[in-house]
Amino acid sequence: MTKKRHNIDTIAEVLIDKLNAMERTAQRIESASSKELKIDTAEMKALIENQRSAEESILSDLRAVQKKNSTRVPNWLIAVMVAFYLTSLGFMLYAWNKAETYDEAVQRALYFEQEYNKLKK
Repeated sequence: MTKKRHNIDTIAEVLIDKLNAMERTAQRIESASSKELKIDTAEMKALIENQRSAEESILSDLRAVQKKNSTRVPNWLIAVMVAFYLTSLGFMLYAWNKAETYDEAVQRALYFEQEYNKLKK
């Protein structure tokens, strides 16, 4: 086996080249870190504003629905009112029918009383 040996000059040149490359990289890092980064946040602010307005719209709709529900008559009360109306209507029709029947009964009673009085004479 033969070992490949490099002479000291070659090794020194390679190391100097590597050192120079590292120095250039370090300078680039220093120049990049010294510059102040300016980020344009206008588009992000516009997106956040759009999101906020959409959320406000949803919240106002929810408030309107909640207000409507708080002023609305409950379903059970409507059912009670309808039942009362139908019961009252049925009672009135029944009373009207009974009143007609009563008038007929009175007329019939008067007729039979007159006929009875005629027979009595």
